[in-house]
Amino acid sequence: MEDRAFIPVVAGCTASGKTAAALELAERYPGVEIVSADSRQFYRGMDIGTAKPSAGELARVPHHMIDIASPDTLLSAGWFARRAMECIDTVLARGGIPLVVGGSALYIMHLAGLSDPLPSRNDRIRDALSSIEEEIPGSLFRLLEGIDPGEAGRIGAADNVRLLRSLEIALQSDLLPSELKTGGKADPRFVFAVIEADNTTLRNRIRQRTIAMAEAGLVAEVEGLLVSGVPEDPVLSATIGYAEILEHLHGDITLEEALDKISVNTWKYARRQRNMFRRLPGAARVPGDPDRLAEVLFEGRVSNG
Repeated sequence: MEDRAFIPVVAGCTASGKTAAALELAERYPGVEIVSADSRQFYRGMDIGTAKPSAGELARVPHHMIDIASPDTLLSAGWFARRAMECIDTVLARGGIPLVVGGSALYIMHLAGLSDPLPSRNDRIRDALSSIEEEIPGSLFRLLEGIDPGEAGRIGAADNVRLLRSLEIALQSDLLPSELKTGGKADPRFVFAVIEADNTTLRNRIRQRTIAMAEAGLVAEVEGLLVSGVPEDPVLSATIGYAEILEHLHGDITLEEALDKISVNTWKYARRQRNMFRRLPGAARVPGDPDRLAEVLFEGRVSNG
């Protein structure tokens, strides 16, 4: 008897070939619908720089979590998890198979219950704390040390990003950050496969994709977003591919320098993705071969007949 109450996940670093592999899997197994787990592809108008599936690819298989938000507000992993789970529940309710595909490990972890249900991002709190840190360097660490010494000691005085997040959590909760961070409650329906590629192959693909994005009109895409009223902050300036083109448009760097920076920053991001993917429980490390992915994710769970 087939058991369709499972949620397969194809994860992998940027430029690892997730989209092509997922499309083949979706066409091989009836009822598969793709749920994007990319932290930027849900923004409308950010197409080239996010390597969003083309109109033709979107037409081949039903997709979810694509083009559903305006790029004027930075949306959290918690927001993503809630919306994506609504899509997954809808697909499951009609007897389909929701295939989660993406490279945003943090978003996938939130979706699968592998992260703690922490308070959402609060820009007012962040702005206030950032202003204090600018005026008095070291304030973030000292503030957190006074509220939650264990959390401050675990993070250290040099990591302002994580110090800021922990203070943000502390100021919005009755519990300390260290008390809230318990590791979440994993959803056992999720089955993970991570596409892997060697360093040389991945770096070459990243460079080639960066060039292809430029040739496809990345600069014009960024210009068009700005003309349409999309602000530089907080989304564009915090997104690889867009932040560097903004520097170019401001006259700070040449286009060639911007493309070089995109390649370098994307490679750094890919390395961080790899580290995060190690936290996915029971994840199989496989090449981007649809046959191997099918074996790991679908065999014994559903037929393709």
